[in-house]
Formats: sequence, C-alpha cells, structure tokens
Amino acid sequence: MIIIDAGHGGWDPGGGSNAYFKEKDLTKKISDYQKRRFDELNIPSQLTRIGDETLNPTDRINQINRLNPKESDILISNHINNAGNGGGEVIYSIKSKDTLPKMIGDALEDAGLPIRNVYQKLGSSGNDFYYILRNTKPNTSMIIEYGFANIEDDSNRLRYEWPKLAEAVVKSVAQYYGVPYQLPKYQSYIVQNNDSLFKIANQFNTTIDKIKSLNNLNTDVIMPDTLLLIPND
Repeated sequence: MIIIDAGHGGWDPGGGSNAYFKEKDLTKKISDYQKRRFDELNIPSQLTRIGDETLNPTDRINQINRLNPKESDILISNHINNAGNGGGEVIYSIKSKDTLPKMIGDALEDAGLPIRNVYQKLGSSGNDFYYILRNTKPNTSMIIEYGFANIEDDSNRLRYEWPKLAEAVVKSVAQYYGVPYQLPKYQSYIVQNNDSLFKIANQFNTTIDKIKSLNNLNTDVIMPDTLLLIPND
C-alpha cells in the first residue's frame, strides 16, 4: 500500500505558500492526482487527508495508523519548501533504503525539477529528524519537496506543471513495484493567463465540446490555475 500524505491543511496553510498558491492546496492537488493514478494502475493507496482538515503531528500519525500500515508499505509526504535557492528534495527515513527515493529524485529531475539532494536527516537522538518519518511504521517513507515557493522558476513550475511532477512519482513507484506502467488516460493541462478553450483545443488538436464534456463545463469561461483534462484524440 502507498500512503499519500498531503502536507499541512485547515488552519495551517504551510510555509511553502505565495501569492499564487497555498502549500496545503497544492499538496492536496498533487496527492489526489497520485491517488487517482495509483487506482488506474491497480496499486493500492490511501490518503491521509481527505479534505481541508487540520492535522497536527499527532493527528497525522494517528490517521496513518488507522490505515493499518505495514513495514513493507510506502509513505510519501508531499510538501513545498518556503525559503531557499530553488530545486526539489527527497528526504527519506533512516529505516529506508535509498532505492526508491533516488528513483523519484531522478524522475523529478527528468520532469524538469532540479534536485538539490536526496538524503536522510538525523535528529539529536540519532533517529529521524522529521516526526512523520520517525513515528510511522512503513520503512520506505519519505518527504518530497517539489520546489521553493519563493523562487520564480519553481513557483511557475508548481503552478503549471505540478501534474507532470506528480506523475513522475507515480511512474517511479510503479517501476519500483514492477507494475506495468501506462500513461494517464487523459492529458492534464493547467489553465494559464489569457488562455481560452479555443486556444487550448487548437493546441491539443481536439474540440471545445470534447474538453467541456470531459470536464463537465457548462460555460466557455475558464479560470487560471484550473486543471483541465484533455482527451487523447
């Protein structure tokens, strides 16, 4: 089982927030996308945060424990960094081998996210520094930082290419498990400023009506930063 943890939530927006997004919202989008894709690939998975609820560290651990995790399961906690020079990170538990974390780091880099480091971080007691890694059962557990909210390149990538980064993680897990990997049934596109359905339909060689039907749209008005599914015509 894959346990997918969307960082922060509720009253806690997360430090990796800026004028364009809140960390809690973007980590939820990434996590929901990964859950949908794992379902498509028949890889069992569960979410720790279903909505915009507040989970303090103890609540989050209790929520994970309610899923009856095993040591052989995988825990992925999705986050966005808040201050730095840019790039992604994968921090994995001292209980974990580096195989999957390095696969994910390589896949994220292939997807366009420069990776600063794939590493372990120890606390003063010699255990994992991060509470969620220290106090959960799965040996293969990691925190993924998808970039820095304060860096323009990272922010733009997170705004418009987060499905590509989320998919890189899904593909890595499938390969790690030896599960046949298939591309998503539909392409994902994030609406940008000055986009229109006409422009998007032309870009992907499809029709406005097909995009509207697939996304249950009853109007031609689309808002920036909205996820649209695009049919593979």
